[in-house]
Amino acid sequence: MYRLTLGRQALRLGLLAALVVLALSACGEGGEGGGGEEQADKPPTLPEDEKALRPGEYRTEEFKPSLSFKVSKGWSTAPPEASDVLELGWEEIGGLAFTDVQEVYKPTETGAPKVVELPNDLAGWFQHHPYLKTSQPEPVTVGVVKGVEFDVAVAEGLPEDHVSQCGTDCVDVFEQKFGHQVILFEGDKIHFIVLEDVEGETVTIDYGGLATDFDEVAPEAQKVVDSVKWGGS
Repeated sequence: MYRLTLGRQALRLGLLAALVVLALSACGEGGEGGGGEEQADKPPTLPEDEKALRPGEYRTEEFKPSLSFKVSKGWSTAPPEASDVLELGWEEIGGLAFTDVQEVYKPTETGAPKVVELPNDLAGWFQHHPYLKTSQPEPVTVGVVKGVEFDVAVAEGLPEDHVSQCGTDCVDVFEQKFGHQVILFEGDKIHFIVLEDVEGETVTIDYGGLATDFDEVAPEAQKVVDSVKWGGS
């Protein structure tokens, strides 16, 4: 299965569609002694099914390193949440993703790209990718973790013989577990944050969609990023 990062094809597949939210039920809680009180001190986990999210704070259950974040109106889950990938959609035009990066696709002049180990300098890898164009990296802090941030888009004029796992109008970026892939499509504009030491892991946060929708998506996504707390507390 493809993990189609915030691109037009993801929208065609309906991965970011918002559904009517189900009210949280308190039935069955509080009857297990101190366990209910302990859970009450933590934000709820994300729904397992694709749903619109009620505004508030949530924490990850499968994704590691664990984290919590806040969302406002318009956000929905884009399951399944995996140990290395977590996606959220916003208003069917964009979204946000957390990725514990495992491997990258090394571009080739001809043929399909090759999967290689994660480079030591992931931000630098983006900057020197022949099929991507990036803005100048700027320092950023998410939670208490320092990193860099920059915008990424597919470079104009991909070679005619360019072939990716996703087709000819896109660029493969990351290879993840369970068949997930991080992909950038022509016409997209994605803001990447690279954090190279979150509990020893290299984590990216990316948000955006079509370049024409970016200015609408970005402010809402940045609010989520600003609310991140590592550890899920």
